[in-house]
Amino acid sequence: DGIIHLEYQPKIHSTTNKIVGFEALARMNSKKLGVVPPSEFIDIAERKQLILPLGTMILEKACIFTKKLVDLGYEDIRMAVNVSGIQLLMDDFLDTVTDIVNKTGINTRNLELEITETVLLENYSLINGVLQQLRDKGIEVSMDDFGTGFSSLASMGELNIDIVKIDRHFIKKIVNGFEQNLITTDIISMAHKLGLEVIAEGVETKIQKDYLIRHNCDIMQGYYFSR
Repeated sequence: DGIIHLEYQPKIHSTTNKIVGFEALARMNSKKLGVVPPSEFIDIAERKQLILPLGTMILEKACIFTKKLVDLGYEDIRMAVNVSGIQLLMDDFLDTVTDIVNKTGINTRNLELEITETVLLENYSLINGVLQQLRDKGIEVSMDDFGTGFSSLASMGELNIDIVKIDRHFIKKIVNGFEQNLITTDIISMAHKLGLEVIAEGVETKIQKDYLIRHNCDIMQGYYFSR
């Protein structure tokens, strides 16, 4: 248990400049192996069928931390936690989430679950159904890495999600701040037309921040604000 810990990257609202939430990032530090990147240990956990207990542990740790923030007076703070397709396909996933929310004493509006596009490649309708059930409980769903996988602007409206996260790959392309041909602006305006919130991740420079504010991106996260 002590080998895996969570770090919390703040999310900044672009108009108020206030922290509105965090993303819980799992980190592994072992005495034997040193620091192991998430891409490696999550991949191993999935292959060794350990992703379910690991995912549950991460969700619980994140909710315990969220409760501390709520108790300090930040009642509207929202914690984003990544979930895998394997978790979403478990029959008892919704019960597990509900139990953790109840046990830790947070409100469902304090929780946001992040999925990646690849999760939807297989079992699309089944997983899309689970996402709607989560939303029915008041938990928001965000689509991570948007624009890098199979989903297109066209399919965005059919997904049972609340938030689109623009992948850092697109944010990196904002170099001088007046780029004309970036798909980033199209993703933002299309998402807003569909009533979705937009988060940009991997924001590292003031130029990127200003560009995103100018093009009405709702929320930003990245090293520019905090690791």
